[in-house]
Amino acid sequence: MEERTLTLKDGSRVRVRPLRPREDAPALERMFGRLSDRTRYLRYFGPKKEFPRQKLRRFAGPDGRNRLGLVALDPGDPREIIAFVCYDREGEEEAAEYAAVVEDRWQGKGLGLQMTRLLVEEARARGIRHLYALVLPENRPMLGLLGKLELPDELGWEGGVGRVSMRL
Repeated sequence: MEERTLTLKDGSRVRVRPLRPREDAPALERMFGRLSDRTRYLRYFGPKKEFPRQKLRRFAGPDGRNRLGLVALDPGDPREIIAFVCYDREGEEEAAEYAAVVEDRWQGKGLGLQMTRLLVEEARARGIRHLYALVLPENRPMLGLLGKLELPDELGWEGGVGRVSMRL
């Protein structure tokens, strides 16, 4: 995927490009530090205090086929990342886990939805037929975003966590 520019609801123009794990790690850590406790809880299901490096290590050699991450760059400082969406597929399955996080001050502007739509396009092109997301029931913004994708989906609950499966 090539770099793209998205126009948000408020008119902001944000550049989105594929993740460069080694190069982007410091900016992702800084973004994590700017997330509110609430956003961290909703995304990571707990009060994480440190950036989840093990997840980034999985993307250390992304081929775009089994793992792909997209980052959005702050228009005021393109060295800073303000949002991250990704999919992660195990083996040759047609399904992959989807995850996203948007820095608090950029939430509600349509950035996560637009980035997710780009990610869905890329996933389809690489043979992924299903994405699934694990979501807490109180994460209404994420449940709303997934609903706006207008993909056939199923929602199941296990142990207080929702699993939204989307057919691409």
